[in-house]
Amino acid sequence: MCARTSTRSLAAQLVENAEAVWNDGNLDAVDAFFAADVLVHEVPNQRDYEGLDEFKAWVTEVRTAFPDFETEATSIIVGDGSVVSQWTAAGTHEGEMVDLDIEPTGETITWEGVTVYTVDDEEVTEAWWYYDLAGMMVQLGVIPEPPARA
Repeated sequence: MCARTSTRSLAAQLVENAEAVWNDGNLDAVDAFFAADVLVHEVPNQRDYEGLDEFKAWVTEVRTAFPDFETEATSIIVGDGSVVSQWTAAGTHEGEMVDLDIEPTGETITWEGVTVYTVDDEEVTEAWWYYDLAGMMVQLGVIPEPPARA
């Protein structure tokens, strides 16, 4: 099987895996597609998670803050050794956002993001999560809306 076909097949499986991990909270699904020494970058919070346990702890943090967290892939791009997923997420803020010291607001919010996966030997070895943290903070009432443009 050529790398391109393998990466395309993996891309479809990654979307299904993301739903199992993020939407259902199935942490065992992380083991199916991520290398044991995966390096995950959460760019908006400038945090890195090294290895499966740290990545799973981050997923748990997010799902604790947003117990009804749901994400949906809206676009997938496949390249040589990489998969890029554009997605939309939503959830109700019912738990503390520990890193940001934000107590639950009860607000239901939506936001968009992009994840760039580096794939080697049919497993993810590195991933970069980019998402609209400022938009989330506005919706949660933590920061004011930006002024309207004239």
